[in-house]
Amino acid sequence: MRAIFSFSLSALVSCGSLFLLGCDVGSSSAPGGNGGASAATGSGGSAASAAGNATQGGSPSSGGALGQAGSISSSGSAAGGALGQAGTGGVPGTAGSSSAGAGNSSAGAPSGDCSGALICDDFEAYTGTPGGPWKVTKTSFGNVSIDGTQHRSGTKAVKVTTSGGQDPDFYQLAYISVEKIFPVANNAFYGRMMMYVTKAANDGVHWTMIEGEGPAAQGITNALVRYGGQHQQRLMANYDSTGKASDCWQHSATKMPEAKWACMEWYFDGATNTQKFWLDGQAITDLTVTDEGEGCVSQGTGGKWIYPSFTRLNLGWGSYAKDDPREAWIDDVAVDTKRIGCPQ
Repeated sequence: MRAIFSFSLSALVSCGSLFLLGCDVGSSSAPGGNGGASAATGSGGSAASAAGNATQGGSPSSGGALGQAGSISSSGSAAGGALGQAGTGGVPGTAGSSSAGAGNSSAGAPSGDCSGALICDDFEAYTGTPGGPWKVTKTSFGNVSIDGTQHRSGTKAVKVTTSGGQDPDFYQLAYISVEKIFPVANNAFYGRMMMYVTKAANDGVHWTMIEGEGPAAQGITNALVRYGGQHQQRLMANYDSTGKASDCWQHSATKMPEAKWACMEWYFDGATNTQKFWLDGQAITDLTVTDEGEGCVSQGTGGKWIYPSFTRLNLGWGSYAKDDPREAWIDDVAVDTKRIGCPQ
């Protein structure tokens, strides 16, 4: 991770090894729908209204599609009333129900069931370190183990720890990676993991939790599409490339949950240069990026986020500057070509 410079109106803000121009910008995303708006109430339960736009929440891949209408009665009772629109994920509604006429759009929400997905792992089958499709990778002053101290389901989870360091350019990394599911259809996939982070990185330290990578077009030897954070424990989307250098960012106003289990979902679409993020089932729209974010350190890509042909997914923790030791647990990971949702 190279140096990035950040200027506010009043001061030069140091960002560790990543100095971000516009570090404290909360969001530059255009407003969009939530992909799961309730049905409009009315006589007999009228049809739901469409929410969102094509960029944020209105596309079939991210929600916003209307559910199929049930039969409408004058009272909106057992015969139905129209369903609310599909929840985030764009899954069409099913048969009409009385609750749909009352404004309940939950019929279109993803179930959280990952059976049959490309990856569906609760890590109960492993001892020592994760096996099966997983490899322990990118460990630098970090460690990965199967641990029972924290677990979202069952009795085990993956624990990742980093040791901290004194050097400002001291990278601390601990990841598990999967390669065997790639390439995926249409070079696009959804993911979900439950994560427990004792404490996020110190202010100004860029960190990563979720990372997709692979070679890209236009002479880019490797492109990294990421979710993590940097300032005041706020979340951030990040794009970094080699061959043609970039290192770009998009900040969120949403903070990283600490000392509790959080459901993190993501969508990486290499065909449209798009990424999206959900936290505990709610779309974090200021982390939606299509083509470009708030800025880049280097301009090798002209500010564009040119996504890779994905060959690997990395999950864990990476701090890219001097930081305190970190520990986190990962459980109930799922990856598929459709949105899975949080576990019930």
